[in-house]
Amino acid sequence: MGNKAVKTPLGMVSSYFFPFASEPVGTHPVYGDKVDMGAAVKGYLSLTTASGDITGDDAMLLYFEQFVSGQVDVETTLSDLEVNAKLYGHSYKAGRETAKGEDSAPNGAYAFIEPILKKDKTLIYRASFFYKVTAMLSAEKQEADTRKSDFNPKMNAVSLRVMKDNADAWRERQEFPTQSEAEAFIDSLAGGTAAYGVTITHIGTGTSDPGEGTTYVTAGQSLAIDFGTKDPTALYDNAVNVTSKLATHKYTVSSIAAAHEIVAVWST
Repeated sequence: MGNKAVKTPLGMVSSYFFPFASEPVGTHPVYGDKVDMGAAVKGYLSLTTASGDITGDDAMLLYFEQFVSGQVDVETTLSDLEVNAKLYGHSYKAGRETAKGEDSAPNGAYAFIEPILKKDKTLIYRASFFYKVTAMLSAEKQEADTRKSDFNPKMNAVSLRVMKDNADAWRERQEFPTQSEAEAFIDSLAGGTAAYGVTITHIGTGTSDPGEGTTYVTAGQSLAIDFGTKDPTALYDNAVNVTSKLATHKYTVSSIAAAHEIVAVWST
């Protein structure tokens, strides 16, 4: 019998651009303020690769490919002059966008989120973050048609060239139980609005709530960890014993300003 699991993308939410603040050698870029591109409509990725093969004895013995570049074709509901100027490197002042011949689109990161439908009809959220992109000026569109019997709204379309950054990375993806966690993960990679990971590890047999793994929380917010009906025998937060801080089966990490390693121990 084949695998009957269901894990299917169901849509797209959020569409963000993060312009470079700097591009240090040997590591990921440093990004500036987030640019919200509007409600997400489309995000299609296509790749360009370098390929080769080795043949012998009249047969192909090996085929290989490597990433060269990519292209993300994006559509959103927001046709905004200020956002367009930020993407393509035009100037914007007092409500006016000025495009000049020497304009050059800035490098930045691009991110979006996909809701994923599982077989139990619940949703998880897959965040995608592209470390280095640049808007393709050749794909900038301005389309206007006369209105006929029906409305024909035009989505804002942007095509982004995807490249490897100085850490040899081009994309990061991770799935989360909530959209807010996926948003926080994107912010943590961009380094704009800081977000920190809270990693939970189990030792011994306890409860499945909460599960093991990492949850990303925006700086300054709190996270309540619910242990269900079976409290751990001992609880450690960054190697500090915090068992006494359990209250009604919960431990709360308040006003998060750093990463936390939570270890829950159940004695046998």
